[in-house]
Amino acid sequence: MTAKRNERKVPSGRIARLAKLGGLASAVAGNIVKGATKQMLSGQRPSLTQSLLNIDNAISITKRLAHMRGAAMKLGQLLSMDAGELLPAEWEPILSRLRQEADPMPKSQLLKTLEASWSKDWYQQFSYFSFSPIASASIGQVHRATLKDGRQLAIKVQYPGVRESIDSDIDNVMSLLKLSGVLPQHIDLTSLLDEAKAQLKNEANYLQEAKFLNAYRANLRNDPRFIVPFVVDELTDQNILAMEYIEGSAITDISTMSADIVDLVCTQLMHLTYQELFSHKLMQSDPNFANFLYQSETQKIVLLDFGACRQISQHTSVHYLAMADAMQRQDTNDMRLALYSLGLIDNNMSAAAIDTVLKACFEASDCLQSDTGYNLKKQQLIKRIQEVSMPLMTDKTAAASPIFEVALVNRKITGMILLANKLGATLDFKSALAPYLTKSAKQPNDEI
Repeated sequence: MTAKRNERKVPSGRIARLAKLGGLASAVAGNIVKGATKQMLSGQRPSLTQSLLNIDNAISITKRLAHMRGAAMKLGQLLSMDAGELLPAEWEPILSRLRQEADPMPKSQLLKTLEASWSKDWYQQFSYFSFSPIASASIGQVHRATLKDGRQLAIKVQYPGVRESIDSDIDNVMSLLKLSGVLPQHIDLTSLLDEAKAQLKNEANYLQEAKFLNAYRANLRNDPRFIVPFVVDELTDQNILAMEYIEGSAITDISTMSADIVDLVCTQLMHLTYQELFSHKLMQSDPNFANFLYQSETQKIVLLDFGACRQISQHTSVHYLAMADAMQRQDTNDMRLALYSLGLIDNNMSAAAIDTVLKACFEASDCLQSDTGYNLKKQQLIKRIQEVSMPLMTDKTAAASPIFEVALVNRKITGMILLANKLGATLDFKSALAPYLTKSAKQPNDEI
């Protein structure tokens, strides 16, 4: 059973949040020195990489981002999804905390938010309301409640000041990254950061999330594999989202179930990703594992958290399908054309860097060759791609700057791949893709 989290007031002012990040930078630097000292005392040559990736830094980063919540924690969640592949395996149990929950806000902050949205006598509508959250995420925390008419609800309450702190959080984190020298000099991140801020502000608008949730319910209304909660409109505003409460286990808990269940669940999530990109053109772009639950009794997947939904343009959808087709045929020239169209390679990159990207895509295409299913973990595909891509890590001219929509699609696809890899699932990527390629072949392509 998970230990109860300590309540912590959400820092809402720019200075307070900057101080938290400054404290994080100091803690990380201190842990690097400590790690290097340990290496020297044991007769080893000090390694900056090993010191940076030591366990003390995993703990420092996780604790401080969980305290901050908001956009800063969102960035940490992206990092946490890669733990065990891009980061040392020891980081996984610590950073997984960022995927699961943040520190809850004190009851006084919670009550102030509820009263501002619902009036001072808000509790008269409920027969039950739990002040202990059942989940605490980067932008808000969730409480279980029962209306007097018997409806079981999950009430998502936004942390005070999170919406207003998005710009400063991202600016502050990017300032730290620039000081570290890890960002390529030739890339202008201004427009990308503006899009990231706008996206996070959309996520922090619960009225917008309610619209996306309703659109998702409509898209999946005839699909028996998934459950999407309904919205209670009269209790929903910018800061509070009231929706149906649905039982389920964390998606990663299926690791203890049979291989057939693991394969089925991961296959269904990959099918859903294809549907989002190629059919509905509405994608829930946050692949945080905590956004999925599994009901073992019904064998259905519960979908949660629709703040990060994004309408996908025809251009992006068409060229991703072209990329998938080229990868399945292992046609390097067509891969190159699709990558250029998506902005994943560009003319600022060296010929060597572009060649490395193409080699990585060719390596990744291995999963689309099997007619009987492909196990990412057994084939060590992610590690193989990393090995091929290694030159890109040291070449500061090797990064392209795709439009934000493409970056979000990549984020979702990568997240689903990482989940399947983590759980050791066998997926039939080829047959799942086939209907979309068949449909595309029958239709004239008027894409410019």
